[in-house]
Amino acid sequence: MNMLLNRGASALALVALGCSSSGADDEARVELLTWWKQPSELDAIHAAIDVHRLGHPDVQIKVHTSDTQGTLGNDVQRRLAEGTPPTAFQANLGGNGLQWAESAQDLRPRAMAWEGAFDPSILERLTVDGKLIGVPLALTRQNNAYYNPKLLSELELDIPVGREGFEAWLQSLADMGYTHPLCIGDEANWVSAHVLFEDIVPAYVGAEYAARFWSGEGDPRDELFGEALDYAASLNGYWNDDFGSIDMAPGIMRLMEARAPAEQCLMTPMGDWGGAILASEYEVDEDFVQRSWPGAESLFVLAGDAFVTTRGVENLEAALDFFDTLASEEGQIAFNAKKGSVPARDLSEEQRQEFGPLTQANMSDFAASAPLAAFKVIGSSDFPFEELQRLTHDFLLAGDKEPLIDFIEAHYAELHD
Repeated sequence: MNMLLNRGASALALVALGCSSSGADDEARVELLTWWKQPSELDAIHAAIDVHRLGHPDVQIKVHTSDTQGTLGNDVQRRLAEGTPPTAFQANLGGNGLQWAESAQDLRPRAMAWEGAFDPSILERLTVDGKLIGVPLALTRQNNAYYNPKLLSELELDIPVGREGFEAWLQSLADMGYTHPLCIGDEANWVSAHVLFEDIVPAYVGAEYAARFWSGEGDPRDELFGEALDYAASLNGYWNDDFGSIDMAPGIMRLMEARAPAEQCLMTPMGDWGGAILASEYEVDEDFVQRSWPGAESLFVLAGDAFVTTRGVENLEAALDFFDTLASEEGQIAFNAKKGSVPARDLSEEQRQEFGPLTQANMSDFAASAPLAAFKVIGSSDFPFEELQRLTHDFLLAGDKEPLIDFIEAHYAELHD
């Protein structure tokens, strides 16, 4: 498949998260490439490595963190062409992971020991022609929203429920001078697409419609899709004015910053990692609370993370040993408890109690709903998602839906595998 990422050299920073103390030249080395950069994400990787080292103390594991998902993809492609592939690298469930199917090592023989602990629908998102190309590590809920309850209490407002309740809530805030109560950071463009296509549009059109649309079975000119974009445009004036100049994490943290009413944020939409970022400095259910995006209370928009290894890597056996750890109960619990994501592996009710309140809430919602795969999980990696993200960023600024519809229509056939 074609790469959806811009080509060019990537800038990778070495992060020594786990390494053996022996330093022997003949020790096994595992090199992990990831685009995770937030402390909660890197702490999660560290936790999984610590679990692995209990059984493999002589394995040296080094993590290289990339600036973006795009630079990671470029680096992997370059190194495959050079014949020096990384031992393992991060990928998303669905199209982002499946684009590596031709080069990936088939894990099915090794996975016979643990694949029964994973829902088949999860493994399907990493399978091509019967070939399992990655180990699923975490399921991420995409359509969470976070609120500042103390400020809402002072304003005598409740957390909004439903689309009409959300509209009334925004109007009430505007009447009190809180004209930009929604905050994000979209300096890198992807957050606007996340909010539009994993929060606003699914809440408007419903899960079944959204799944068909991103499978390439709908029509970009369909009236309902246009209505959803019109509704999204009606929210544009409520976003923070500086959303295009700040990054994702500062955009989330705006929720807790005291500002003048016209600049005060009261809600930030983000996936479950947003809760982990907030929880690193603030108390859950005291300083901030987590809910679903208004109007999507019964909807669980799902993405997920995995690791892939390719044919021809050095120390393949060491990589597969590490993948066994990532698939294990201990590895899944250690990683996801730090990152705030839902384990990809099925766990017992007792094991679920080891997680924090945000993750437990997401696990309960996941069990009680029919999950909707996120738009980039459903769509093929052949679709030019990066350009879509840039257009979506512009849409949140200007509210003109036509360039967005024109672009999707022009590339709609590319959503198919």
